[in-house]
Amino acid sequence: MGRPPRARTQGHVGASKAASAGAPDGQAVVALVDDLLDRALACGASDVHFEPVDGPETGLLVRVRLDGMLQDFETVPRSAADSVIGRLKVLAGLLTYRIDIPQEGALQLEAADGSGTHVTELRLATFPTIRGERAVVRVFAARAGVERIDELGFEPEQVARLRSAVEAPAGMIVLTGPAGTGKTTTLYALIRHVRDHFPGRSIITVEDPVEQRIDRVTQIQINPHGELNYEVCMRSLLRQDPQVLLIGEIRDARTATVAIEAALTGHLILTTMHSGDPAEAVLRLLEMGVPAYQVVSAVTLVCAQRLLRRVARPGGAGAGCGGEDSPTGDEGAGYRGRIACGHVVAIDDGLRGLILRHPTASELRSAMQAQQPDLPGAAGKLVADGVTDAEEVRRVLGRSG
Repeated sequence: MGRPPRARTQGHVGASKAASAGAPDGQAVVALVDDLLDRALACGASDVHFEPVDGPETGLLVRVRLDGMLQDFETVPRSAADSVIGRLKVLAGLLTYRIDIPQEGALQLEAADGSGTHVTELRLATFPTIRGERAVVRVFAARAGVERIDELGFEPEQVARLRSAVEAPAGMIVLTGPAGTGKTTTLYALIRHVRDHFPGRSIITVEDPVEQRIDRVTQIQINPHGELNYEVCMRSLLRQDPQVLLIGEIRDARTATVAIEAALTGHLILTTMHSGDPAEAVLRLLEMGVPAYQVVSAVTLVCAQRLLRRVARPGGAGAGCGGEDSPTGDEGAGYRGRIACGHVVAIDDGLRGLILRHPTASELRSAMQAQQPDLPGAAGKLVADGVTDAEEVRRVLGRSG
């Protein structure tokens, strides 16, 4: 697995010689899996799906996610399908003979470019289906594409609010949004800002999994289904003299309680939650049983974000992995890269008073929107500036956008 990725030059289906052969032997399967992963990484894929299918494409349909959109990438014949899934499980240290249960594991891929050799962390998840095992490989960037807060794509006022919150000695910063909206990238940019501007601070991260390795930061990977879960890890780490704690995600009331307590005792907490907007994030903390007076005392900023595809400039139309044979139309052509669209809300005195009265979601949302444009408003500005288009905004935010 130490070969450099190769650029893809052929169509998105049937390009691999190994895939077009008959039932492959073990060496051919190893080469096929290496080839698929190499080319997916060379394309910049964030996820690689191995989906068992019937019909004309009997076998495994391999699809890659580029800029948030899935594209067909390869078809593996039925004769090789089980072997390909088995090879992935071997690489991730999973049980190859258990095809009846979901499994998760991690693997690494070495890739070389002009600046040297880099190790990319991958995460494998398998799941049994009626057509065979389905597998998804999640790709974590070997190197950060975005390292500074002002590179995220937020408006200058939003960047200033993020900087102000992360430079405070204590408090809680909450990033919210669905999976795959760049929350971890923003968290890492904030952590790097603290590391670079306040080198005397002790920084610890608690993640599931660790997506990028950051120098001079203590990073801990937890097992949410084992003994070292978020709650246990947090309570022990508070005795490790941390000043800044990154918690990968608040998933339950116990983790929320520990995080709030840490923020109230002089720690700076950075974390994420799965909710639609800042109002929903605050209300979810209240619903988890965190008292309103603790929420308003601990939470300093809530940022909701989404990723919108950029409109490609003339002469640089967006292309998929397969070059000329890539999907066209709304899902393939016309876009290249993505930009963050955010609603960054600082919890000021006005919002604190409202939260203490346990407002409805609509009341809290209106007050937050009065402070700063919401996601549709921020997206509308990107459309007006020609960065993205209305169709992309509707795809990501729905008709309300």
